Amino acid sequence: MYIYNLSPIENINTDWLRRHLRLVLEEVNHGARYAILRRGRPVAGLVPITEARALFEATRADRKYRDMHAELKRRDEDRLRQAVADMGQAERTSYGGAT
Repeated sequence: MYIYNLSPIENINTDWLRRHLRLVLEEVNHGARYAILRRGRPVAGLVPITEARALFEATRADRKYRDMHAELKRRDEDRLRQAVADMGQAERTSYGGAT
C-alpha cells in the first residue's frame, strides 16, 4: 500500500530542468515532486515511480468501479422495463384479453 505524499509540488521550468536534470532526478528519488512548466504553464509532472504507479492503480480501480456501476444501473433499468411490460401484459389478460 502506498501512503500518498502530500508535500507541495515545486514548479520548475524546462530550461532549469535541462541544466539540473541529475539533481532533480536525485531529489525525486528521495520523494520530491515537481510540476514542469513551459512558458509558465504546467505541461508535466515529475513524481517518484511509486507514486506514479499508485496513481495509475487508483485510476484503474476507479475506472473499473465506474464501469461496474454503469453495468448494474443498465441491468436495473432493463429489469424495471421488463417488470412494467409484464404488469401491462397481466392487466391486459385479466381484463378479457383486449389489446
